[in-house]
Amino acid sequence: MGEITGGELLVRCLHAEGVENIHAITDGTYMMVIEALERLGKDLGIRLVVPRHEAAAAHACDAYTRVTGRPAVVMACAGPGAANLVAGLMCAEAEGSPVVAVTTTRRSEISDAYVHQGGMQVSRHSDIFKPAVKWSGKVDHWTRIPDMVRHAFRVATSGRPGPVHILIPEDILGERRDDGEVQIWQPAQYRLSGPTGYDPDAVQRAASLLANADLVNIHCGNGAERAAAGDQVRQLAEHLGCAVTNTIRARGIISDAHPLCFHPTCLSRIMANSQADVVLAVGTRLGELNMWGRPPMWGEPRNQRLIQIDTEPTSIGLNRPVDVPLVGDARLILSRLLDAVKELTAKRDPHAKIAEFRSVQDDWQKELDEAVADMERSPMLTGQILKVCNDVFPENAIFVMDGGNTTLWNIHYHVARSQRSVIYSMNYGHLGTGLPYAIGAKLARPDLPVYCVTGDSAFGFNIQELETAVRNNLPVIIFVAVDGAYGMEKTAQQRMFGRKAEWFGHDHAPVRYDQVAAAMGCHGEFVRKGSEIKPAIERARASGKPAVIHAEVDPVANVDPPGNWLWTAARTGKLEM
Repeated sequence: MGEITGGELLVRCLHAEGVENIHAITDGTYMMVIEALERLGKDLGIRLVVPRHEAAAAHACDAYTRVTGRPAVVMACAGPGAANLVAGLMCAEAEGSPVVAVTTTRRSEISDAYVHQGGMQVSRHSDIFKPAVKWSGKVDHWTRIPDMVRHAFRVATSGRPGPVHILIPEDILGERRDDGEVQIWQPAQYRLSGPTGYDPDAVQRAASLLANADLVNIHCGNGAERAAAGDQVRQLAEHLGCAVTNTIRARGIISDAHPLCFHPTCLSRIMANSQADVVLAVGTRLGELNMWGRPPMWGEPRNQRLIQIDTEPTSIGLNRPVDVPLVGDARLILSRLLDAVKELTAKRDPHAKIAEFRSVQDDWQKELDEAVADMERSPMLTGQILKVCNDVFPENAIFVMDGGNTTLWNIHYHVARSQRSVIYSMNYGHLGTGLPYAIGAKLARPDLPVYCVTGDSAFGFNIQELETAVRNNLPVIIFVAVDGAYGMEKTAQQRMFGRKAEWFGHDHAPVRYDQVAAAMGCHGEFVRKGSEIKPAIERARASGKPAVIHAEVDPVANVDPPGNWLWTAARTGKLEM
């Protein structure tokens, strides 16, 4: 081929990795990447997706990795673009998403090593990104671009996945050299791209524990979701007749409607967690929202045995002692574990405790349903949005959550029916991810409906990305539950101070989000009652555009959303049974 620029070399390296989209705001420091994409993008199958803010681009990549299970790429320019990007990468790191970030510096002679001399848009990229990602490295020579790309993807996808960062000076991207000086390898030639191995002896020990247990609880986290291990979880649970619980991040690993599945915010889940004599933890570190795996949500370690599956060895036994560690891909290990269990015990009827757990959850569900039964009340309850969406959208629709108290309503009223169908910033609780997540999900699966239910405060963080959705023809539907305030902060103020009077610093000026959306080229709807939601959805779908449905919700009811007690217990570390 002859001489090529560093920008083209980078694009060809990313093509070898199977990259479909590069999220980047066009900038002069990587104009040679833009030039290569303009010339080669169609033939290579790589699309340039231009956001309105770099953090939103990182969030979109985060969602793309969750829906597809593959890495995604974002770029940012020297100085301010890179600074904007950091927040999105910190969120991706918390969620374990393999986002590959490429940032540029100014030319080498005034790059980050010389920031003290006063170059414009020159900052200490290497120092800034290191604590936000799994790995950060700088390309110092044109010929090292393929090596650094390979290492970035290797680190991003190994163990517990996470974001990585490559720093490239603009002069290296603009430099021309003979392409014969470098080799571009396919992923299979240098990194593990399929399920990793497992310890057969450990699988046998785990199978023996499960087969000899009275009551088993399979508890799933985001590692189970990343591995797409839902079928294996369901088959093992049905063979053992045991309870399945999951973190909020792993909603849909098996359908919420499955008789063995118990909701993460219901007392039935806590009963299953605490009463099982053997817990099989799949892809979870048993962190804060799992009360660190400690009593009273869980059994005493001396009485309750723990089998833990994780791709990351350092997550094993992190917060609770483990009896059988299983390091590797959750789907592969569960398949082998199911085979081993079948050899040791016949298929069992559901354990007697399942009926008890189900009775508790049925009573809980009845109470939830009664609270939202009046679809003519105005303003509505946020839960009514979800009740309608459950009926209108198909089982494989992708649902995105965002906000503070809005997410508590979402968690309680949304019915998750398939794996990789629920996207939420669980570990970071990052406001404003909803719209960018929806964009990333729609890019990943343009064939599926994608909708988001967010609070008005959260929506305001990245509202500008509506224009991105319009420009890229991504017809997502965004419900904005409008209470006119930072609702969860009102909840915290109420809890801490018992304040009944004026709220301090929490209320917003009135905004008609449907009208803002329409001004940006979207379809807009305004609803105040639950009975108005379905027709609004139908009109939004018929428009073929990105849509915003402004839903006026009860601001008083929103101060004390369902599950507030459990959220408070998890955050304070004080769960009283």
